[in-house]
Amino acid sequence: MEEFVMIVLVVLMTLVLGRLLFFHIPTFPIHKGRMELLKKVSVIIPARNEEGNLPALLKSLQAYRGKVKEIIVVDDHSTDDTVRVARSLGASVIKLEALPVGWFGKSFGCWNGALKATGNILLFLDADTIVMENGLENMLAAYRGKGEVISVQPYHRMKEKYESLSSFFHLVIMGSLGSFHILQKWTSVKGAFGQCLLIHRQDYFKYGGHEAIQGELMENMAFGFIVQNHGGKVRCFTGFGAIQMRMYPEGFPSLWRGWSKSFATGAAKTSRVYIILVSFWIGGLITFLTNFQHVQIEVWVAVYLLIALHIKRTLGIAGSFSWGSAFLFPVHLLFFIVLFGYSCFQTFFKRNISWKGRKIDL
Repeated sequence: MEEFVMIVLVVLMTLVLGRLLFFHIPTFPIHKGRMELLKKVSVIIPARNEEGNLPALLKSLQAYRGKVKEIIVVDDHSTDDTVRVARSLGASVIKLEALPVGWFGKSFGCWNGALKATGNILLFLDADTIVMENGLENMLAAYRGKGEVISVQPYHRMKEKYESLSSFFHLVIMGSLGSFHILQKWTSVKGAFGQCLLIHRQDYFKYGGHEAIQGELMENMAFGFIVQNHGGKVRCFTGFGAIQMRMYPEGFPSLWRGWSKSFATGAAKTSRVYIILVSFWIGGLITFLTNFQHVQIEVWVAVYLLIALHIKRTLGIAGSFSWGSAFLFPVHLLFFIVLFGYSCFQTFFKRNISWKGRKIDL
């Protein structure tokens, strides 16, 4: 009887925590009509060996040529056709000098892009993102001006089944930033998403830009904290209606390398309060799944369906995750645990990773 009561309490805690952590997930308002701010926007895209991803992004930006101030691709010593692809699709290209000691490549690229940019509003985009129709207008309609940074987790558009294995990584990131919980209106976000950042030029340099976080592998988390330390505000959105992405379309090995390279580092940088809440939520899921023998099968199935429905609700805002992803959440959870363990080994024991042909010491 005591075991049954304990399981019931754990299940209730899991359901309540899940609802509280993902209480409201904002998407961008739909804006129709002209947007005067467009002509003040400099789009900055750091790129290293991105010939496969750049065409989709730059083609999605073709409608904005002549409307935005400029589109800049910052080439970080690519060994493929990144530069040719960028120029052929109308982007200006900046070639980086040798990477200085103490810098990570993405931060160095963003910093140099910002130095060369002439627009008053800087939009940093990862090369694997895609701007949706009227996406920039929708983002700018939500932007409140100086003192605010807009951080976007792009809508994850999937084509292959293995891509859905990213599900719990999205959930953990969204929960750990503290950006979507029930008290979000009265608390500050702890960090920022990494793929898309919109900021006023004056704010960027006032905060120190990427130079201030040059040695941070999780530059998005570090930059979000710097903004808040300077009295600024980070507002987080999911990208539906503005920015989407395909993560690791090259195949499963790419997905494994991509998530394992920095996830443990990101967890170590996360607010303790939110990482504890997320850990309790995941721990509750594990407890429920591994103690089915103490609960009547009808009750267990009902709770399982409730959890799956909640996960589907949240994932449906984050990306094109199927019902199958939600109902098979134990498989995705197991994958998350295994890969997170591997990431911890890479980060805290091996202390180096390889990414885009470059060895990175941690």
